[in-house]
Amino acid sequence: MEPITLPPNGNAPVIRETKEPVALQGVHLYLHHFSGKLVNAPIQSSRFTIDPDCATDEDRHAVNEIWFISGGDLNVFYDGTWHAVKNGDSLYFAPWRPHLARNAGTAQVQVFSVWWA
Repeated sequence: MEPITLPPNGNAPVIRETKEPVALQGVHLYLHHFSGKLVNAPIQSSRFTIDPDCATDEDRHAVNEIWFISGGDLNVFYDGTWHAVKNGDSLYFAPWRPHLARNAGTAQVQVFSVWWA
């Protein structure tokens, strides 16, 4: 099969990601880069993974955020309470509410994150 060549104008349906440095053991972050007609989209997104027995730092920010969980189970601390989150679940974080995730399972967890003001 021949490789697909994307048009140079940035209007292809593919949204590329880049791996970003993270100073946390077992946490890997990939930012999505909107281009072309999506450059001014009202949302942003990323993907991150958490290895078993690893966790994110606590985060809080001015935007709304939704996480879509894939590939494993997490314990999520949100606004003062721990929640058991299963593969296939989604989470919503209101602005400025503290949250973090810990992978207490045996498989790597993948999280897709979308945020907006």
